[in-house]
Amino acid sequence: MGINKIVFICLLLIGIQFHAQQKYESNWESLSKHKSVPDWMRDAKFGIYCHWGIYAVPAYNNEHYIKAMRDTSSYSKLGTHKRHVAVYGPLSEFDYHHFIPDFKGEKFDPDAWAELFIKGGARFAGLVGEHHDGFAMWDSDLTPFNAKDMGPKRDIVGALGESIRKQGIKYFVSLHHELNYTNFKMNPSWAGYDSKYQKLYGSTMNENDWQKMWKDKCIEVIDKYQPDILYHDAWLERVNQQYLKEYLAYYFNDAQKTNREVIVTYKGDDIKGGGMLDHENSNPSKISKIPFLCDYSIGTGYSFSWGYTHGMQLRSAHDIINKLIEIVSCNGQMLLNLSPMADGTFPEAQKLIVYEVGRWLWTFGEAIYETRPYYVPFETIEEDLKVTFTKNKDAVFAITSKWPGGVTKAPSFSFKLKELSTTKLGRKVKSIELFGLKKIESCSFKHTTEGLTIVVPDRVRLPSDIAQVFKINLK
Repeated sequence: MGINKIVFICLLLIGIQFHAQQKYESNWESLSKHKSVPDWMRDAKFGIYCHWGIYAVPAYNNEHYIKAMRDTSSYSKLGTHKRHVAVYGPLSEFDYHHFIPDFKGEKFDPDAWAELFIKGGARFAGLVGEHHDGFAMWDSDLTPFNAKDMGPKRDIVGALGESIRKQGIKYFVSLHHELNYTNFKMNPSWAGYDSKYQKLYGSTMNENDWQKMWKDKCIEVIDKYQPDILYHDAWLERVNQQYLKEYLAYYFNDAQKTNREVIVTYKGDDIKGGGMLDHENSNPSKISKIPFLCDYSIGTGYSFSWGYTHGMQLRSAHDIINKLIEIVSCNGQMLLNLSPMADGTFPEAQKLIVYEVGRWLWTFGEAIYETRPYYVPFETIEEDLKVTFTKNKDAVFAITSKWPGGVTKAPSFSFKLKELSTTKLGRKVKSIELFGLKKIESCSFKHTTEGLTIVVPDRVRLPSDIAQVFKINLK
């Protein structure tokens, strides 16, 4: 090897090392250089987190109970204020902070939580570190209103993080506290609190002091727990923008020191670079060039809530899995929210749904994990038969929303789109397999430039009552 070539390689290696160790500055141009969605997230596809806090004690309306309990309008949602007064008394005698002693979390078992997440097929998991109510779920030195000093008297964020990482998956913390102080600003009637409650309600605080506390809480979570994902709710535009950029630079630089690929999420146009876009309770219906996250709650219905409420309605495992399939086909990742009760346990109905989701993922997950979008997200074969596509380097997966045929003969169904031609597939089809709970069955097929026809084996018993997976192996 010539001396010039050796020098070139050395300079190249120095350049690579310099690039890997670049320091992020607190401006959008620098922050935009951060890889917003690392490959591990694109491979993970499915995560679980939880809304758990003081709002699980009244367990009514939704996790914004602190705000709903103050709404005295005639048509306030679900009559929360009237109910609060009837059950607990007037706000002057029983306010939000009076729920804290009853938020004990006495049955909280972080290992049991992490085991549930794993059984549900999650590849990343965590919880809400602080909601809009100003109560931190970690051992905070910045506010007395935290789970280590009050309520459960445990470092919930720290304990759960240890248990989740023991399971070998990524750790997630969401921070929603950007709305805490601005709730007060937009609701002047909140102003009459004793100053000892100012860090809970955001009342009577100097705005810059609150803004700095917002940033310092984010950094405290980074320093103490080093989460792989920091999720933010909307309204980051209400935060001091310089503090926001300083926090992001700190997070990215801290991760670089320990060779971690971290993610920060945002909604709308809240972060101008370096973040992963999140869609709340919605998702694109076509393939996105940029990978995204979608969060859906297990709760549903007219009294929809992210936090636990008495009598809450739940999504079915069928709905969750088919939504996940749809999201993944469009280049997205799904985050499912669960709603624990005040004692730190999950209602049995929620656990059964998670187990059913996990049963499908542990059996058919090859069509989800570590895949990428195909050329089209889906095709409608018949009026009521939708086929959704994912792919990896050696196969295309066709996932059907229902069983594509009868049970007395061997029916067939065809993909007519030119996108499924030999040209688009890149290679000819070698074999097609139908995934099942007990075994994989081979399917005969006909593959031409016009499309692909699969002959479905006779079925008396379906492989799954949620979705069927056909693996199209390529030569």
